[in-house]
Amino acid sequence: MTTSPTRRRILQGAGVLTLVVAGGAVWRAHDRGVFAEPSGAAYDPWEMWNAPEYEGTPLALVAAGILASNPHNTQPWVFRVSDTEIEVLADTSRHLGSFDPYLREMHVGLGCAVENMALAAPANGFTVEVESAPGTLTAIERGGLVRAATLRLSPSSAAADPLYEAIPKRHTNRYPYDLARGFPEEMLRGFAAMPADENVALSLFTEGKGYEALGRAIIDATDEIVADHAMIEDSHAWFRDGPDEMARERSGLALDTAGLSPALLAAAKFLPALPAEQSHAAWAGQTRDTHVPTAALLGLISVRDRYDRPQAPAAGRLWQRLHLSASAAGIAMHPLNQPVETIDRERQLEMEAKSEARLAEIVNNPDWQPTFCFRGGLPTREAPASARRSVETVAEKV
Repeated sequence: MTTSPTRRRILQGAGVLTLVVAGGAVWRAHDRGVFAEPSGAAYDPWEMWNAPEYEGTPLALVAAGILASNPHNTQPWVFRVSDTEIEVLADTSRHLGSFDPYLREMHVGLGCAVENMALAAPANGFTVEVESAPGTLTAIERGGLVRAATLRLSPSSAAADPLYEAIPKRHTNRYPYDLARGFPEEMLRGFAAMPADENVALSLFTEGKGYEALGRAIIDATDEIVADHAMIEDSHAWFRDGPDEMARERSGLALDTAGLSPALLAAAKFLPALPAEQSHAAWAGQTRDTHVPTAALLGLISVRDRYDRPQAPAAGRLWQRLHLSASAAGIAMHPLNQPVETIDRERQLEMEAKSEARLAEIVNNPDWQPTFCFRGGLPTREAPASARRSVETVAEKV
């Protein structure tokens, strides 16, 4: 049987003018990146995190900092750099609106960046003293730069922390986990011993009432978010529709990192982007059917005061260190912070504090307020890298 030239072209796959008719529109599969792994300048920072041109300079710390975990991949940071100091600034224009009305998650993400920078310091001949900005997180006016922390640098010959090498390996893994293999006991013991800040505590659950209650809290909070039009619109604003938009923005969320199966990912890339309601309903389904049920570990990071400005980045530093430790050991991790996002939202709207009560019952200690929820487990698939803005884009020399 002879295959026609037209059919041959349609069946050839990635990198050619593969066409599919969907919803009455013709889409070019190569333009949508249907068969391609994410690549290009937006992903170069993962290869340049210890590039020779940065080595031994404060910019090496920034190159590590921009690879940190952060909410919705908003990358809400600017770094003001001198020879002896780096100011970490919250770029409040990169906010999540009703998803993060007090910029609490933004400051947790900034703490993650600070931890990466502190790990990069000895490898580049520095020791760092970190000073967090004082005060209380409030509904800060959006649009400006707000100091979150200052890193003071001095010469050092100290050896690098082994977690430094894990920085480019850390990616959020939204795929199903292998629940049957559980969570390694040795890693659990390492996690439990990790909190060093007196204002930060860690709760870990692999089974029992705490595990079940936290799983229910995550699912219930996700459903509440999906029912909140403002929240899903503010979240959806950070979705990037296709490789061209991601190449332009170099931040935000993409289908490639959504944890979809290869077949579903290819199908989703062919089609126009879903509206916020449908995409977030699908996310709720993933949370209910995949993220929570396949989690071998569910965890909470708590602080003394959720809205204390120094304590939010302290929680972020712990999360980054947990995630790096897991990544070094081949273990997957994934923030599931919906129950705290609904605490913020209920507080903002002066609603009944149902979300606060849910997590308070799990922690069962009035001295601690949960500020970060997550899951962990053995991966079934490796997670791809997310896009990043370059050092030159986010660093200001002074």
